[in-house]
Parts: sequence; C-alpha cells; structure tokens
Amino acid sequence: MQVRIFGTLRPLVGAGEVEVEARAGDTVRNVLEGLKDTYPALHERILDEDGNIQRSIHVLVNGRSVKFLQGLDTAIGDGDRLALFPAVGGG
Repeated sequence: MQVRIFGTLRPLVGAGEVEVEARAGDTVRNVLEGLKDTYPALHERILDEDGNIQRSIHVLVNGRSVKFLQGLDTAIGDGDRLALFPAVGGG
C-alpha cells in the first residue's frame, strides 16, 4: 500500500511516499503498525502511548479523514492510498 507523507513528517522517513505491506482485511491500524519497525520515529509521531492517533496528526484514506470513517478500524481496500499530515497552524 502506498502511504504519502507530508510536511514535518517527511524528514522522519526521508521521502514523500513509502510502501507498506497490506493484505485484504487490514485496517488503518494494521498499516500504521506496519510502519513501526522501519520508521519508529514516524510511528511515535502518529500514535500516542495508548495507540490512538495523535491530535496533531491527520490520517486520510483516499482523501477522507478517518475521523469521519471508522477511525483506526477503517478497512483498507486494494488500491487505497493512505496520507499522513501534521496539523498546520499559523496566523
């Protein structure tokens, strides 16, 4: 599965996109856990100690926020794209 990385998260992986193995029946949680071994710093920035998405991170599946889907339990289908965005602020 293709995972796009944006903003301040990119330096944690050294690229704007990474491939993660995903199988039929996997969820967003499975995909994010798949990042743990290869990109531990990214994993720590995305998930908190309880395994929930950090408030400062936006996770999208095919352009839709998982907050409005089933959260970390959102099913991943063949050809889906996951995107990780840090919150942006300013004035």
